[in-house]
Amino acid sequence: MNARLRNGLSGGVLWLLMLLVAGSAASGADVDKIIKKMQKKYRSAKTIQIHFKEITQFSLTGTTTEVSGVLHMQGQKKFRLETEDQVIVSDGKTIWQYNKLESQVLIDNAKNENQEVLLNNFLYEINDHYFGQILEEKKEAGKKRYLLKLTPKPAEQSFFTEVRIWVVDKTWEIVQAVYTDYNDNVTKYVIDKMAFNPALPDTLFTFTPPEGVPVVDLRF
Repeated sequence: MNARLRNGLSGGVLWLLMLLVAGSAASGADVDKIIKKMQKKYRSAKTIQIHFKEITQFSLTGTTTEVSGVLHMQGQKKFRLETEDQVIVSDGKTIWQYNKLESQVLIDNAKNENQEVLLNNFLYEINDHYFGQILEEKKEAGKKRYLLKLTPKPAEQSFFTEVRIWVVDKTWEIVQAVYTDYNDNVTKYVIDKMAFNPALPDTLFTFTPPEGVPVVDLRF
């Protein structure tokens, strides 16, 4: 798995570290209520389309990168992620990773970590993998927003130490997510636009390598 897939656009998550949840601004029941309503919102959608910006700050070098992308999802297993420098596609059985900068396509069997990496399991199975804590509740532009801190459960493995998400009350949509990894690199996802149940053709969830681009098949 390439570095960007691991660190950012891979974004979601198997967990190693547990951080005890204490001092929340609201009770655990309130956190659970928010998460359940949020997950119901995403689970009820047959398809989802997300336009986002990914901003990564690298602790060691002090540098920052920014990339825009679109994530298409159909159910929990099918997705297509497109940015300026890569395309990642899964039909639930096979995953294709086209690195435009290196001009190479990797093909592999779809695995759970591939699905989680692109927000899929993050959106659908938060309670299975995370402890939740409300850090903040405030109004912006007349809408109440919750800042939730999610930390890994003991049995989980992850590249990240914590995830923070901003959720809008009533609509239960995520508008921003911030991941912090073990090297203190911080990756922020700002969601510019989100559509529920858009018409997405099945061809979005398959991939044909461009002519002349080398292909590495890892399924054997």
